[in-house]
Amino acid sequence: MTLRTVALLLVALAGTTYAGPLAAQEPEASATVPADVAAPAEELDGEEPVAEAEPEETPAAEKYGAWSLVPPLVAIGLAIVFRQVLFALLAGVYGAGLVLTGGEPLSAFRAMCTDLIQPAAVDDYHVVTLLFTFFLGAMVGVMTRSGGTTALVNWVGGRARTRERGQLTGWGLGFLVFFDDYANMLLLGGTLKPLTDRLRISREKLAFLIDSTAAPVAGLAAVSTWVGVEIQAISEGFEALGGEQATYAYFLETIPYRFYPIYLLAFVFAVAWTGRDFGPMRRAEVRAATTGQLTRPGSSPASADEVAVEDAQPKLINALAPIAVLVFLLAAVMWATGLEATGEAGWWPSGEDSSVRLVVEKADSFTALLIASLAASLTACLTAAATGALKIGGTAESWVAGAQGMFPVAVILILAWSVGQACTVLGTGPYLAGVAEPYLSAHWLPALGFVLAAAIAFSIGSSWTTMAIVIPLLIELGAGLIGSPGVGIAAIAAEPAMLGTIGAVLAGAIFGDHCSPISDTTVLSSAASGCDHLDHVSTQMPYAATVGLIALACGYVPVGFGVPAWICLPIGLAVCVAVVRLVGRPVTAGLTNDA
Repeated sequence: MTLRTVALLLVALAGTTYAGPLAAQEPEASATVPADVAAPAEELDGEEPVAEAEPEETPAAEKYGAWSLVPPLVAIGLAIVFRQVLFALLAGVYGAGLVLTGGEPLSAFRAMCTDLIQPAAVDDYHVVTLLFTFFLGAMVGVMTRSGGTTALVNWVGGRARTRERGQLTGWGLGFLVFFDDYANMLLLGGTLKPLTDRLRISREKLAFLIDSTAAPVAGLAAVSTWVGVEIQAISEGFEALGGEQATYAYFLETIPYRFYPIYLLAFVFAVAWTGRDFGPMRRAEVRAATTGQLTRPGSSPASADEVAVEDAQPKLINALAPIAVLVFLLAAVMWATGLEATGEAGWWPSGEDSSVRLVVEKADSFTALLIASLAASLTACLTAAATGALKIGGTAESWVAGAQGMFPVAVILILAWSVGQACTVLGTGPYLAGVAEPYLSAHWLPALGFVLAAAIAFSIGSSWTTMAIVIPLLIELGAGLIGSPGVGIAAIAAEPAMLGTIGAVLAGAIFGDHCSPISDTTVLSSAASGCDHLDHVSTQMPYAATVGLIALACGYVPVGFGVPAWICLPIGLAVCVAVVRLVGRPVTAGLTNDA
């Protein structure tokens, strides 16, 4: 019996009971209405027949209620208990299918495939992300086998002879790829892995360095793929109140209130500079430094085995050329698509309503990622062949091997997106927001906004979706709590409590993502660093939670009670450094690359 036959049998069995996720809401057939009630229109005393109003569809959050929490709770709970991400994610998606179909097993399986996994897999942005991941994996594969990565590490990390300097190198490079978090993680993971391996830095620490400087840097950057999403979410909130779209200048005003990413970058620097760690991360670092075991024994790294390196003399051009093409085309295509979207005919904004900010905001970052990653992977092949590092057949084999190494990542991403799709269909985000709404007050609005955004991002694994859900809601609620009669929307928007609330949501979304095992960014950082996914989550979560508590205590609570951000920032930064110094302990003393 073929797979096709099995699939057709399953569909046939499920088709007798399954009618889509909203089948329970279908109105009864009109044949059940008594004939004397359903009188013809012409018998109504000559009056014009009045069309019956369509019954309003019940919002998903009200329809499913607490059942909307099943997908994230099942996925996260099973991942923690069994340490098998694929099984946990698949169970979470199937659990959503059971909720959608009223507990019918076969119908739930069909709903899982057609209503959850398929839409998540064929979404345009998700397809581009998968292709970008494959192409960048192929580029790194060719760079590695041709010796380009080795040459790059020798060049970049020539002075990084200690574990502390190696970690600082990773932290610093995270700021260079500021324009996109995906590009940051996948590019730096392949570049830094040989350096950190040589210095006996654990893969868990490498994943932490990459993950903690990807989304925070992209989210704080004045120009990045995040800017348009963040401004759009803010605009929707104020437009619902009758105000105008949020301006780029207003977006910049929220940056000082992003306490979590700012504090986290300082925390990572303190960990790298002092060589101190605590909790599960320190145990991983001690293991790597003393035994040379870079991953936990028995772990399952998210990426495939390393590509073998040829014996050719490492040439820096084999790494610099593809990376230069990647960075240049990312910027060039984003600029070109932004100009096209704003209607500009030239290569620089010239209209009255145009600006560099608007061009960047309107840019198609996903098209840029796709074009740049494919071109960069092909450039890696050309330079490897041109320098004699690899033959034509060897470049093709390396390209395919590098792309194949990303296949486990692609499967995890699709299932993680499917859990997110399930949360969207079931209304998980709006349900959590509705639960928290009665507890909101003006003074506590920033703190509760941070916690709410973190909870939703942790549950659905998406920062951007969290921003789109929570920011408009809290802007509307905040306007009623902060405002007073006669005060305009512009004045309410300028209130520190409102700026703090928006900044709290933007920061809380990143915090929740850092702690969630179903987040695509945690998946990508695990894969890029060659670390077991759950090992990455379990070692990063204590650090992220520590910084999250500091952000609450030193940032969002004081801001809600009127303390200026310029006072909260240095206090929180000092606390981050103090925690590392007082709680953390040195892993080694004087360990060099010869250890």
